Amino acid sequence: MKLLLHIWLVLMVLAGILVGCNRAPKYDQRLVSADKMVYQQAGKAKKILSDIKPQALNEPNAAYYNLLLTQASYIGYDEITPRNDSIISAALDYFSHHKSDKEKLTRSMIYKGAVLQELGIIDTSMSYYKNAELNADKDDDFNRGYAQMRMGNLYKEHNAYDGRDLEKFEQAVKSFRKCKNNHYLLIALRDLGALYRYRKADKAEEILKEAIALAEVEKDTSNFLNCVNLLAYFYNMQRMYDKAYNQLQRIKSLKPEFFAEDNGNAYSTFATVYANIGKVDSAEIFLDLVKQQNDYYSYNYLIPKSQICKARGDMYGYYKFSHKFDSLDRENQRNQDVVKIMHAELNCDEMFKSSQAKKERNRYMILATVILTLMLLALLFYRRSHRYDKLVLELKDRSQSQINDLTNLQDNINELKINDERLKGFILSHMGMMREMIDACYHEPNNRIAENMKRIVKFQDSNRDNWVRLYDYIDLEHNNIMARTRENYPQLNDRDLLLLALTCMGFSYIQTAIIMGYSNATSVSVIKQRLAKKMGLECTLNEYIDSFSQEKTASDT
Repeated sequence: MKLLLHIWLVLMVLAGILVGCNRAPKYDQRLVSADKMVYQQAGKAKKILSDIKPQALNEPNAAYYNLLLTQASYIGYDEITPRNDSIISAALDYFSHHKSDKEKLTRSMIYKGAVLQELGIIDTSMSYYKNAELNADKDDDFNRGYAQMRMGNLYKEHNAYDGRDLEKFEQAVKSFRKCKNNHYLLIALRDLGALYRYRKADKAEEILKEAIALAEVEKDTSNFLNCVNLLAYFYNMQRMYDKAYNQLQRIKSLKPEFFAEDNGNAYSTFATVYANIGKVDSAEIFLDLVKQQNDYYSYNYLIPKSQICKARGDMYGYYKFSHKFDSLDRENQRNQDVVKIMHAELNCDEMFKSSQAKKERNRYMILATVILTLMLLALLFYRRSHRYDKLVLELKDRSQSQINDLTNLQDNINELKINDERLKGFILSHMGMMREMIDACYHEPNNRIAENMKRIVKFQDSNRDNWVRLYDYIDLEHNNIMARTRENYPQLNDRDLLLLALTCMGFSYIQTAIIMGYSNATSVSVIKQRLAKKMGLECTLNEYIDSFSQEKTASDT
């Protein structure tokens, strides 16, 4: 058992070393501050980063700096160039080789994909998004949700009408709900509601209304306008023109700069709905606003223009602009790039499953090796100790015989009224033999006989009564110290009383440790101090025992 214990301790030390080696480094507080505001205050984050000299940073902080610089540039709508790709690649390379910070590794994958998407390398971009989703920590719901939203946007931009875009946005919504990030939950709900309008009309209204309510809570005017506009256009598609009109009134009074950020989408909806309810002149006014932000060959212009022609009875114009709109729609649907990104995601899935299967096989191999090693060690230990079995049994029988003699003697004390000297002589003889056996154990620490002897002589529940009988002798020698202590200190347990008894008998620290099953003899001193404290003594345990001996001496005199 000692050999197995040593093996276990070595394994625990190695595990501690591995954990220490994988501990996340301590990052520069300026970078931590920039990280806290990079998502919603990218400009302020860039200002903090601009005051840092990257060449003065150590390797982990330099990688962190590169990640934040890419992130702030991307979120802040800076122009993305190949230089951005080299910066984020440096961060990704560091976090990939030093896996002490998995969150930053996941984030590096996401922004590597975002930079590649901006550069038009969409299939590789999808691979990085997918790897970020698959390798994110179990509790890292934010980065997982952000990667899912980026994949959904990529599919949506390339018209993946097979439901992949919906699936990704639905997953993103669940992830952002888990981590309670309302800002990105609102964005995911907005984009999901926009897709639901065409393919799941029964859910579109519910999702968009939730997004609108969340935008009001977050006081996000820009997204409030977008979501109300999407819901109004949904009502228009369903020919519920009154509801569409009522929704538009909620945003009509917003400042023009919010409509400018919307690229004319809301103006296009105003023009379309007003044309459908017969307010053609008002529709023309909004169409003119659309022209200022869109060309003549765009959805935002063609859809309301065709509806205005229809409302004026110009069927030729209606069919003309509708035909242009249909042609534009068919052209976008023929986009073949979606095939690339679909294959990229599928390849990542297959590679991840293969990697997981390999890790599982390795775990089983390691477990089998450990079990086999332990079995071999156990076999060697058994063969080595088998030679001592006969001697151990003889020693055990001898000890048991002594215990039985002590039991029989105690049972007959009251009836036979054996005098104190006879009891004292027997006890001293028994304790003397016990000391000899303990000393043999101590001088032969690796002997199987010694190990079994320790188990025989140490205090156990099964022989508690035998040790308690020793207390009668101690009471005779020490003025009823055991009886009075049990009465005055009811909080003491059996082991506390045994320690007191052994101290009264003059047992050494080594002998006491072996009997009580302690692995270290020096710990007996500490345990005696704790017992004195438990009893509330203002003196040591030995001084407490001496006080009873002095009382007995005084009374005898």
